[in-house]
Amino acid sequence: MDIRFVYLFISGLIGGIIAYQAGLPLPFLLGGVIGAAIFVLCYERDGRELPKLTRWVRLFGMAFIGTMIGSRFSPDLLGLLPQFWISILSVIAFIFVAHFGNYQILTRFGGYNKLDAYFAGLPGGIVDSIALAEQAGADLRIVTAQHFIRIILVIISVPLLFLALKGSSVGSMGGESIAAANYDALDVAVISAIALTGLFAGRYLKIPVSHLMVPLLLALGLSIVGLVEINIPSWLQHLTQYTIGVSLGAQFSGISRQLLVRSLNMGFVIGCFMLGLAVGFASLLSDQVPADFEVLFISFSAGGLAEMSLIALSLNANPLIVALHHLVRIFFTIWIGSFLSKSVFKIVPKS
Repeated sequence: MDIRFVYLFISGLIGGIIAYQAGLPLPFLLGGVIGAAIFVLCYERDGRELPKLTRWVRLFGMAFIGTMIGSRFSPDLLGLLPQFWISILSVIAFIFVAHFGNYQILTRFGGYNKLDAYFAGLPGGIVDSIALAEQAGADLRIVTAQHFIRIILVIISVPLLFLALKGSSVGSMGGESIAAANYDALDVAVISAIALTGLFAGRYLKIPVSHLMVPLLLALGLSIVGLVEINIPSWLQHLTQYTIGVSLGAQFSGISRQLLVRSLNMGFVIGCFMLGLAVGFASLLSDQVPADFEVLFISFSAGGLAEMSLIALSLNANPLIVALHHLVRIFFTIWIGSFLSKSVFKIVPKS
């Protein structure tokens, strides 16, 4: 292993430990992001560039999160799903409002051209949005940086908002309610087997974010039929947070200072706008569906699917409901975004 990656992970671990000792929300996720990002920015300030960290680090972390989410399944949820049709349809309305608002912000205040703003403002998954942007000939540096900053800011803001408003930490001591003190080696082995099986099986399936969803569905199915009953150790939750946090912080590599500052400014404005939308939709829907405001707020907060599901786990909220809403958001954002780019904006993919 490149010694620079050792320093990267050590920096992320130091950040996680500091955040944990300070009682911050999701300490090893947020601390891992901040610690790794500080190392990357300090290392590259003299013109050096850190090699890209393999995406498998984050994929492994997401596979374990999917397994944890699926293992929390309750058969009662099957009877609840039909009652969420209103909030699922509302996700589509959220996509249109969020995308239009983001586009206006990026063009009017960010100075982006229409093509870059269109794809940078999509409220969907970063990988799929970048793929669409590449086909259309948009500037991938702008699109990548803007999506990444938006996701990072939402991931950091949501647990801090809960800490400020409710006075309790999310993902530190508060999140341990989903963990079990009486776990054993078999629990760890079963979690690992499901996660790894789902991860590699997902490579051959064409469903959105299969590295998260296949382990989730596999764990869910095994839990439904009663073949497994998993006790999740708290240290495994922290390790998963840490792995994903470091991998996200490493993505600051190669971003110029000018682009970073511009993306941070626009990301802050867009983040506030989209979180405000999430508050509005959650407030309107909390009396219409069998979920409280907190669950709906997380469901409409446009961070990463895996990270928002992890926040739901830490709140002891129903992560399957949260994951369902985010999966719908990502799927329809890409479908609607692709359709509009060709039919309304007359964007023709590069040959």
